[in-house]
Amino acid sequence: MKKIQSFGLGLVFLTLLALLCTANPAGGQDVTAAITGTVMDPSGAALAGATVTAKETDRGTIWTAQTNEAGIYSLLRIPIGTYELKAEVKGFKTAVYPSFTLDLNQTARVDFKMAMGQVSETIEVSSEAPLLQADSAAVSTIIDAATNEALPLATRNYVQLTLLSPGAVTPNPSSFNTGDNVGSGGRPFINGNREQSNNFLLDGLDNNQVSDNLLGYTPAPDAIQEFNLITQNASAEFGNFQGGIVSTTLKSGTNQFHGDVWEFFRNDILNANSWQNNLTGLPKNKLRWNMFGGTVGGPIKKNKLFFFFDYQAQRFDHPASSSFFNVFTAKERTGDFSELLLQRGVQLYNPCAAGTGINGTPCSAAATRALFANNQIPIGMIDPVAQALFKSSLYPAPINGNLINNAVNTRSNNFNSNQYDVKVDYNISEKDRLYWRYSHAFQKNPTLNTFKLFGTGFSEAPIYSGLINWTHTISHNLLNDARMGVNYVKLHNGTTFESSVGNLGETLGIANSNPAGIPGLLGLGFTGGLVSGLGSSEVTQRFPST
Repeated sequence: MKKIQSFGLGLVFLTLLALLCTANPAGGQDVTAAITGTVMDPSGAALAGATVTAKETDRGTIWTAQTNEAGIYSLLRIPIGTYELKAEVKGFKTAVYPSFTLDLNQTARVDFKMAMGQVSETIEVSSEAPLLQADSAAVSTIIDAATNEALPLATRNYVQLTLLSPGAVTPNPSSFNTGDNVGSGGRPFINGNREQSNNFLLDGLDNNQVSDNLLGYTPAPDAIQEFNLITQNASAEFGNFQGGIVSTTLKSGTNQFHGDVWEFFRNDILNANSWQNNLTGLPKNKLRWNMFGGTVGGPIKKNKLFFFFDYQAQRFDHPASSSFFNVFTAKERTGDFSELLLQRGVQLYNPCAAGTGINGTPCSAAATRALFANNQIPIGMIDPVAQALFKSSLYPAPINGNLINNAVNTRSNNFNSNQYDVKVDYNISEKDRLYWRYSHAFQKNPTLNTFKLFGTGFSEAPIYSGLINWTHTISHNLLNDARMGVNYVKLHNGTTFESSVGNLGETLGIANSNPAGIPGLLGLGFTGGLVSGLGSSEVTQRFPST
C-alpha cells in the first residue's frame, strides 16, 4: 500500500515538474504586456532597490517589481488594461504616474525621476505618454475593443479589420463575408505572402484550421478586448508564420458589471435585384440574415474573482431562390442531338466498330470513327441506366422549348451558428494568478433543393477551444507562466437524399449502388455543360491541436 502511494505521489510530482518545464514552449506566444523603465534621483543617478507598483484600475490587481543596481525595473507578462504606476524608495517622495493603457504585446517604458522628501509625500510625474514598442522592433497594428465594436462589419468577422493594417490586402473582399470562416473564409495577404501563411492565436492558443490554415474559432467582436496584427520583425516567441500573426485576446470581467445586447440584420426587402436575375426574368434572391447576442461580465468577489460571458447566434438564410439548369429534351433522350449540335456546329462520331456497342454488345474501338448521321445516336447504343433515369419520375421534363436553361431548381441555403465564451480570472494571491477560458461554436449549414436528384447538402462544424493559464511570481526577478490549451475543429459535410428517393441507384440498374440501404445515388454525374455532381457523399475532417 505504501509503494502504491509513493508511486502516485511521484507521478503527481513528475507531472507538475513536466508542466513547469514545458511552460515556456507551451505558452510561448505572449498575450500580455510589460512595463519597464529606470528610477533615478534628481541628479540622474540610478536608484537601486526602489519598489515600483502597477495597479490595474478595472480589477484592482497589484503588480510589483524592484529596481536592480542600474535602477531598471521590469513588470513582465501583466494583462492588458489600464494601469496606475508609482515608485517608492526611502528618502524620496512617492512618484505617481497617471493612468495609461497597455496594449497587447506592448512594452511600455516609464521612467521616474524622484524628488527628495518623505515616502508619505506624493508627487505626480508629468511626462509624455509611454512610448509604444520602444523596446521592440516588431511592426504591428493594434485594433482595440472600441474599434471592433464601432466599425461596420457585414458578417461580424473581425478578420476584416486586418485589412486596415499597412501591407495587408486581399484580391477577394467578398471572401470575408461568407458567414463561414472555418470552412472557406478569407484571410489577408500580408507583405506579398499567401493567405495560408498567417498564424491566428486566441489568448496565446493556436487558433488555426490547419487543412488550409483557415481561421479556427471566430469570436464575436463584442467579446474581443483587442487584437494585434504583427506584420514584421516578430519576436522569437512567435512562429508558424511567414505573412502575419493575428493575436487576439478576449475580454475579462472587472469590478463593475458591464454588458450589452445586439442584433444586426440584412433583408432582401432592402435590396435591389441582381443584374443576372433581371436579365433572365427571375425575381430577386431572398435573404434573411440576423446576428444577435450579448455579453455580460463583472465581479464574483471584488478584486479577487471575475467572470465574463458572451453569446452570439447567426441565422444567415437564403430562402427559396430559383435558377435554371439543363435537362435532356424528349429528342435527346432518344439519342437525337441534331437540334443542339446544329446550332454549335458540332458533329458526333461513333467510337465503336461496326456492330459493337449496341444492344448490349461490348464496344470495340473503331480504327476509323464513323460519324453519326444527323447527330443521331441509335437508341440501342444508349446505356440502359441512362434510359431508366430518363423514364424516372424524379427526372423532370423541360418546362419550355429551350435546348438549355429548360428546367428550374429552387434552392435555399442556411448558414446557422451558435457560439459562446466563458472566461474566469482569479487573483489567488499577490504571487499567483489564474485564468480559464472555454469557447464553443457549432455551425450547421444545410442546402435544400426542389430538384431531388441534386440532393440535400449538409455542412457541420463543431469547434472547441479552451485553455488554463497560471502565472506564479517566484521572486522579484523570476516569474513562471504555465499555459495549457486545446483547439479542436471538426468539418463534416456532404450530400444526402430524402428517403422518398429510395434506392434509386439499384432501381436504375446500378448493382450494389445503395449499400446498407443508403438512398439516392452514389457519385453519378453528367458533364459537357449538363447536370453534374449528382450523388451522395460524405467527408469528415478533424483538426486537433494542443
